[in-house]
Amino acid sequence: MKPMRTKPFLLFLLPVLLIPITQLGFAQQYHAIHGSPYAGVSGAFNNPASIGNSLHRWDFQLFSGQTSIYTNTIWAQSLKNAVTNRAGDYIQDGFQSRNFNTNSDLSLFSAMYRINKKHAVAIAFRGKMYNHIYTNEFTIQDTSTSLRSFFKLNRTTPFLESKSIHVGWGELNLTYAGALLETDNSRLTVGATMQFSKSLIGGFSKMNKARFRENINGSDTSYTSTSGVGEYGYSSNYDVLQQFGATSASIKSFLNEAKSSIGLTVGLEYIKYDDETYLDRRNYSGRVYNYKIGFSIVDIGSQKFNNSQYTGRFSENNNGISDAAIARAFNGVNNTRDLRDSLAVIYDSVQVLPPTFTIENPTRAIVNFDKQINANFFVNTQMVIHLSNAKNAIKQKSNDYSFITITPRWETLNWGVYMPIQYTRDGQVWTGLAVKAGPVIAGIHRLGILKQGSLLNGGGYILLNIHPFRKKEMKSRIDCFE
Repeated sequence: MKPMRTKPFLLFLLPVLLIPITQLGFAQQYHAIHGSPYAGVSGAFNNPASIGNSLHRWDFQLFSGQTSIYTNTIWAQSLKNAVTNRAGDYIQDGFQSRNFNTNSDLSLFSAMYRINKKHAVAIAFRGKMYNHIYTNEFTIQDTSTSLRSFFKLNRTTPFLESKSIHVGWGELNLTYAGALLETDNSRLTVGATMQFSKSLIGGFSKMNKARFRENINGSDTSYTSTSGVGEYGYSSNYDVLQQFGATSASIKSFLNEAKSSIGLTVGLEYIKYDDETYLDRRNYSGRVYNYKIGFSIVDIGSQKFNNSQYTGRFSENNNGISDAAIARAFNGVNNTRDLRDSLAVIYDSVQVLPPTFTIENPTRAIVNFDKQINANFFVNTQMVIHLSNAKNAIKQKSNDYSFITITPRWETLNWGVYMPIQYTRDGQVWTGLAVKAGPVIAGIHRLGILKQGSLLNGGGYILLNIHPFRKKEMKSRIDCFE
């Protein structure tokens, strides 16, 4: 299916109207470093208490980024086809419900410092982005080149429903971790991260019970939309970029109009040591714990937005709307103002949405267990308990798609190999691979994405951290507490 062939029915399904919204803002799925004592400041993204047990006295992260994609519709080959502008299938044909979910995370110039054996602090500048699109069951074929042909394929479909959410924000993280209880062979550390965020861009759309009928008049067949309710909203600061483009003045205005909010992440970490003398040499070796248990609640809070004036709720209850009228309404639509004007012409009722809306963060509880097998080999197990559900919630929510991950890892100070095996929230099994070479860790979430004929499920991550790379440096004045 060529990209433009999907436009008629995608325009009919309101969720995709949010896709052109600038995808700025960037969730954390750096599976390789979960539970690792070498994670440094990156460990705070998963559990703020972890920096209190870092093997590094200090750690500076120049950059980290990751993205994850979950879909039952889009082929992985579509990326190559789009870049090379070649013909090929983009979307899986057939009758089924559809979903497309992404989450991404970006961090720049983050740092961690252990003040002493009991206290550590960190700062991070991050961006996060979540996208969710869901539909009920309907049919797509690569021969569908118009809205009428799409209706024809779905003439036996009872109704059409869909939902989408898009949210992106930037945040400043301030983290503290401290030892709460400590014995000769165990240690309990607690931590918290205050998240001061700017809600950069947000949007949502819904379509409920959209029905249509087939009209046959001799050899002429047409379709009429008979009922349904649709709505969409998005943050008003996007209108600045839409009207003036990306200039220095418009970007400044875009940022100034973004609302601020405060979030919270809390965690604790318990370590059981085999060696009772660890207090004297834990910063040299670091390979002395038997197991480690972590618990955290991540991304508590929400993002708040002013609603654009070019949004609304649209319903059809009385007069039917022909497929030709719908196609004409969308013809020549270049921005959201044109879109709202066109929808106001063809629908019976247009309602103004509330002046503000909120999208809840993907709040989740994380349980992590890290077990030492031998000097350099560990197995980490993590389970994510989701406290937010974007698909079924009445309110606007975002969510992560991790569930259970088991990560065997061989790791030293400068080298590492990691193989995370994930069972995702939507029932997929992913096998990934990551490697560490000095300051760089790079990984892929799902090796299967490289196969011919694979759906676009997976993603990857990369981290660039600067910290002591030699054990003797870890004994120097800057790296030791005595």
